[in-house]
Amino acid sequence: MAGVHENRFIGSLTGLRYVAAVTVAVGHGSLALRHDWVAQLVAQISSIGMTLFFILSGFVLWLNYAESFKSKALSIALREFAIARFARLYPMYAIVVLVVVGWLVIRRGATVPSLGFILTMTQAWFPVLNGTMLVAVVPSLQHLWSISVELFFYLLFPLVCLLLNSLARPRTAIVFAAINLIVFAIAIQVFFQYGADFLQAVVPSLTENSMQWLTYYAPYLHISQFLAGCFVAMVYMKLAATPVRRGEGRAAAFLFWVSAVGLAMSPVALFFQPMLPAYHLHIELVVRLAEVAFFSVILLAASRYGLVRFLSWRWMIIGGECSYSVYLLHPFLIRIAMIGKSETPALSEFALRLCLFVGVVTAIAWIAYSVVEAPSRAWLRRVLGAAAPREIPRTT
Repeated sequence: MAGVHENRFIGSLTGLRYVAAVTVAVGHGSLALRHDWVAQLVAQISSIGMTLFFILSGFVLWLNYAESFKSKALSIALREFAIARFARLYPMYAIVVLVVVGWLVIRRGATVPSLGFILTMTQAWFPVLNGTMLVAVVPSLQHLWSISVELFFYLLFPLVCLLLNSLARPRTAIVFAAINLIVFAIAIQVFFQYGADFLQAVVPSLTENSMQWLTYYAPYLHISQFLAGCFVAMVYMKLAATPVRRGEGRAAAFLFWVSAVGLAMSPVALFFQPMLPAYHLHIELVVRLAEVAFFSVILLAASRYGLVRFLSWRWMIIGGECSYSVYLLHPFLIRIAMIGKSETPALSEFALRLCLFVGVVTAIAWIAYSVVEAPSRAWLRRVLGAAAPREIPRTT
């Protein structure tokens, strides 16, 4: 996501945003095309894409705003931050919500009791409304839970800056990152072991999906993922002025490929998790910790060492620029991938339809970005007195 200090643009990170959005879209689209183990396996990449979103969010926010909270008066830094994030996040979000709600009310005569929570982006913060998990009250808008989590991070970020901006050395940031990982491991065990009893005592009306809300939709267990991104950005910024040593580059390349292989194995582990109830918590713990560690390595590899240069290709950057619209719009476009499909498409047809689905979603998202998202963001920043968004750099 673009920030106040627009000169701090790293093309590969924008490309990574597109990768995250595509993994979520592919994961959701697969379940619409097939109903067998293949679709279930592919579907697991969507949760991994969400982890990347949250870690990347911490990285980019720290990269673009931490210095502002350190060098400017708190009131000024808060104002710039709030305007930039509101202009970035809300216009396209509000349009999607109002169009969907309007269609539900006019065409179906439905009521939307959770509309206040959805419009204020707080639907993931609370567990239940009228006996139903709050994020699922409007199923067609359920995917907006992650935007609610993102807003929670925005509110948390100024405090993170005030507490951690004094860290001076990369080694100190790495130590704090390790502590964050340990705290995350403890939190996972506590949430999974005691969460059900806690929710039963606090919100007994939520009889279904209570643990799914607590361990996935709610922002609280994702905080460590967000903080991990902040710590990686700290390390990157403190190392940016120093040249990359030969041995350092080789070590980074080795860790990058280990991380890539590890992340490729994560969907497989999640696929087998329901089949191994005795090891459910162990798999959850290993996968979530590994995702944070591996994505941290990949972010540093992409930003400091340039090991994934294809992410900086112009088309990847364009995809990254419209990745927010890709995420917001993809559930409504899944039917496109289903046109004319057989009951159980062959693997080749399955893969082709997913590729076409991604292409169509990206094209429509780019139109939405160009016509709605980018102009509304620029207009709001201009009206509220903030710098205009950065243009996509031209590449050869």
